[in-house]
Amino acid sequence: MGILYYTNEHTGLLAQRDERLGAFISQKGFVERNISDDFFSGLCYNIVNQQLSMKACDTLWTKLIGRLGGITPENCTDAPLLKECGLSRSKAECIAECAKRFISGEISAERLSEMADDEVCAALMQIKGIGRWTAEMTLIFCLGRMDVLSLSDYGIRKGLSLLHGIPANDIKAMQKYKTLYSPCGTVASVYLWEAARELDKGDQ
Repeated sequence: MGILYYTNEHTGLLAQRDERLGAFISQKGFVERNISDDFFSGLCYNIVNQQLSMKACDTLWTKLIGRLGGITPENCTDAPLLKECGLSRSKAECIAECAKRFISGEISAERLSEMADDEVCAALMQIKGIGRWTAEMTLIFCLGRMDVLSLSDYGIRKGLSLLHGIPANDIKAMQKYKTLYSPCGTVASVYLWEAARELDKGDQ
């Protein structure tokens, strides 16, 4: 695992653009987020994590590693075997398809790293089972891209709702924050996830 790298320059720009987010950043201080140092494994983790809690995802992930001995393209081509580990049929087939495309060279970390964010999303979303959320999480946690504010992610929307009083399902009203936070959208995402957790604590 690596660490998502960002600086005071990034957080300072966000504070200038959004006073409420800036106050929250000042309150929280530096927030460390891990990113994957293996693209294929990180992509598979994002697929497993679709619509699951982190606890459920990590339980499945541990089971997968224990059964397969590691998450590599060569170990992940057998969809029925992946399903035996507890994955849904759609997730098992999606991971198996990704593995086959990595083995064939159709997809590689090197090729994707040379593409713009939108191009990476388009390439990944050609694979059945990968939607916008998975592609954008892959941009952040596998490629370390710095300007990703995924409004497909409920936690990010909930964080914006907490800070700005916008209904969490009002994606249209939140679109302006993609421009406002650019080119530091990923750093904003880190703190919006934290804001969402703070709200959860307040609700308990």
